[in-house]
Amino acid sequence: MLYLFSELSLNDITLPQMLTNYIDESMKKSSQQSTQALMQVDELPSNASIAASCERDGRVATLLMRTNNQEKILPIYRGRQFTVGRNVTCNEVVTHSAVSNEHFTIYIVVFDEASIPLVYCWDRSRNGTFLNGKTIGKGQRVLLSDCDLIEIRHACSFTFHQSNEKMFYDPVLETDRQIMANYAISQRVIGKGTFGRVYLATNKQSSRQLACKVIETRGNVSRMSKARTEVAILESLCHPNVVSVHDTFIIGNRIYIFEDLITGGDLFSYLIKGETLGPIPEAEALVIVFQILKALEYLHSKNVAHRDLKLDNILLLAQTPGSRIVLVDFGISKYVVGSRRMTTVVGTPEFSAPEVGFADSLRQKNYRSGYDLKCDLWSLGIVLHILLSGISPFYDSTENATSIARNARECRLNLNGAAWANISRSAKDLVKRLICVNPKERFSVQQCFTHPWIGAHMSDLIAIYETKLIRDWQSPMKQHVAGNSVSNDFDVEMQGAEHRQGTKRKLLDSECSHVF
Repeated sequence: MLYLFSELSLNDITLPQMLTNYIDESMKKSSQQSTQALMQVDELPSNASIAASCERDGRVATLLMRTNNQEKILPIYRGRQFTVGRNVTCNEVVTHSAVSNEHFTIYIVVFDEASIPLVYCWDRSRNGTFLNGKTIGKGQRVLLSDCDLIEIRHACSFTFHQSNEKMFYDPVLETDRQIMANYAISQRVIGKGTFGRVYLATNKQSSRQLACKVIETRGNVSRMSKARTEVAILESLCHPNVVSVHDTFIIGNRIYIFEDLITGGDLFSYLIKGETLGPIPEAEALVIVFQILKALEYLHSKNVAHRDLKLDNILLLAQTPGSRIVLVDFGISKYVVGSRRMTTVVGTPEFSAPEVGFADSLRQKNYRSGYDLKCDLWSLGIVLHILLSGISPFYDSTENATSIARNARECRLNLNGAAWANISRSAKDLVKRLICVNPKERFSVQQCFTHPWIGAHMSDLIAIYETKLIRDWQSPMKQHVAGNSVSNDFDVEMQGAEHRQGTKRKLLDSECSHVF
């Protein structure tokens, strides 16, 4: 049984078995995590007492469980999943015929030290898990808010408490609300940026949770124009590895974008191990990179360059191996028409190709010849390097954009250190083919697909992709509101991914890299 992939190469065992083994072991470990002793209470504690208790012992949230006239406080801790079900391995065992072996799981997404933890409920039962009277649906995940009620009908109920949610003013004017009658925008803030915030929203007809990005253009013509351009670019895009947009409204100086709520955090937070980034098993990295390539293949077929591919902008549906990934943040994406080249210096220096021009010498127009779609492939190479080793190859502790860009230009890769000892030769070769200073020699998407690291496992990857990763994906219905809706996307950097001031290793963003 292979769990850590540290001794066998990709050629020693089939990819589906490798991934399945890793997923099985990860789930086993999460279910075997320490089950906290539960507190029996004689009477219902107040919200204030629960909040004070959480602050004292470091709990993120609590569930107040009611069953058979008994009440318990179930603590939810950062870094631990909490599963309710009949199976004796569950954190809370409920022996009732209405309860499945693993009925639902509570898990936490934390983007950085400064952000408020986001707590999700994952419905794992066909018998039904209800949130505030509405069925969640097996396999679906919902973001929990303070005082939400989770029910297993005829068995037990759980009241969720989280005292430190981010709540701000109601962003929606009443006149705007009438136009967006199909949606309810809450005051729950799940992300913020320079020009707006991301709120938890709900489709009133389906009860489906969404993310609503509210952008304040404040009468800035350039900002509005840029936002409209981004929306127009993504209007033609529809792909399981590109964020789905359900509706977009431009009302006065505000832009409202309703998008899928992506519930697994981003690759940055997924890779954080204590105070540093940590590598993941090679087979897991292969599945992630394959999905990114599928997204880039689609974007490039539409002549769209993403231009800001990085860990922050790659989201996961779940914090488990084998999750579907979704590309977000198309704020600086651009159509590349014909042989025309891009010349604007945008993006994130740590992930930007040398030809983009963050280094001082590269900013000289007589030196630079612009760049094309292959700028995204360099960024993918940096992502792959980090996935396999936990190391950002050109990151500079000074966090100086020019210094990082110069390091990239020199491109001194070291793939022989301890971090690479158990990485296959073919994986290291693909890293070198992607992190290649000369764009003409850098691999394209199609060349990546035929490279041995991917090509040798193509049939397995396609099977995993089609039968597991995108099987349940559905394109959202495009909705239009005459005169006010621009259907389809203004990509959300979901749930706090735009600011990482609290992390030990801050990712550098160009000042011109985001609309939001």
